[in-house]
Amino acid sequence: MTVLLIANIGNRDVWVDEGAPIPGEVNPQWNKSASRRALGRALQHEWAACRPYLRLPIIGKAVDHARGEPGPPVGVVLVSSDQSGREDVSRHHLAQDTCELAPVVERLLIERHGIAAEAITHWTVTGNPADYGGMQAFFRQHLSALREEHPQATLYLEVSGGTPAMTSMLLTVGAQIFGLDARPLYVSEHEERPFPLDLGRRMVADSLIRTVKANLDIYAYHAAAQTARHNLALLREFVPADPLLAALEYARQRRNFDFKEAWETSASIADLEWGRRLRGIAADAQELTPATLLRESIFSARLAYETGNLFDFVVRVFQFVEGAWRTLALKLGVQFEHNGKPNPYGKELAAQWVQDHQSLIDGLVQDGVRLETVNRYVLDRLVSALHEQIEGQPYQEALAVLRRLEQVGDLRNRVVHQYHRITLELLRDTYYAKKRERKHHPPEDAIDIVQAMKAVWSTATGQPLVGPNPYDAINHLILDMLAQ
Repeated sequence: MTVLLIANIGNRDVWVDEGAPIPGEVNPQWNKSASRRALGRALQHEWAACRPYLRLPIIGKAVDHARGEPGPPVGVVLVSSDQSGREDVSRHHLAQDTCELAPVVERLLIERHGIAAEAITHWTVTGNPADYGGMQAFFRQHLSALREEHPQATLYLEVSGGTPAMTSMLLTVGAQIFGLDARPLYVSEHEERPFPLDLGRRMVADSLIRTVKANLDIYAYHAAAQTARHNLALLREFVPADPLLAALEYARQRRNFDFKEAWETSASIADLEWGRRLRGIAADAQELTPATLLRESIFSARLAYETGNLFDFVVRVFQFVEGAWRTLALKLGVQFEHNGKPNPYGKELAAQWVQDHQSLIDGLVQDGVRLETVNRYVLDRLVSALHEQIEGQPYQEALAVLRRLEQVGDLRNRVVHQYHRITLELLRDTYYAKKRERKHHPPEDAIDIVQAMKAVWSTATGQPLVGPNPYDAINHLILDMLAQ
């Protein structure tokens, strides 16, 4: 494993004791604003005499810390400034360039800290080291090349020296390019040991969190769960990752109508608060009845519409239409069975119910309705015939809307069997079949189909469809987890 350390050279990186045999005006101990250019030249000129008075209070500690890593010797990149090629730089700022200190730091690393000469590289900032944009471009260019040269390297970022722009851009760009391989270090000249910063891990975690949030926007729970699962150890450092993964899995399972597994997932959360909140959302789908399943079709259809998945949308409408006919049939007293046992989802009419309604059955058979297997057409004819026997026919409007929805659901067959394209305009034209209706409804009004489904549900169940879409509630819960 390659271990690298990058250090910006700042004005405090070379410590010079008072007794160093150099002019007082260039010694920082006597002159706080001493020229770092002049200091570097003086130290190099009188190296043998000055050497005992020098130390690296910041970079030296960082290098020693990095050398604690197993593997090959540490490579060091020293970043200094040299603005001598700029015409607009002031004499004061030119004097504070650290390019003349870089050779001093290098010699001390070799002689005091055991770094091989060939392991030291110099990068020179020739632009304005105080310019954030310029420093961002500088580090993006150099760090990208470094990453390409050392794809498996661990990179220590010593972020105590240099200008604020040099420090912040080394930190942020380094974390972006090297990800979890970047290990920022803050080193104080007054502390014995460097202080590791978790910014690199935090930035990677933030990137993962942004990915999960983007998936939530389109209800892509499977993709979000994969992101969380593959990075669970890192996410645990910043968010309640295990409840997060459970909530994402719950949403994925519920979208796929896997309600049994979904409930078990919600029950598996050990955290009391997050578990309580998720189970509160899950409670509305714990008892599976024709009404709750029909409502779930509406929620799923709305999600498909909002994410532009129109193929899935017409499939959900198709599912809803058959479920609505069955729910109305149950409300009107029709009984179903499967293998001779009562079952509200059975594909056969209950024998006793047929016997009790023989005249109605005979009439349907005379009209050519084949009742051996219950399908949408049979349900439609059953509900219509029973509804005609009710005084006032209270479901008349709902039946009319349901038949319009059936036309939309039938698009599924065209899409599946004929590979027919599906568009908002086609949905609108199918639901608003009359030209005079279409004049008042742009293609975007296809969302009216979802509203129509809600109206039919209310009629079929005898109760209003109130409350938020459960998937919005799930997203809100997950966002709360990510905000921890």
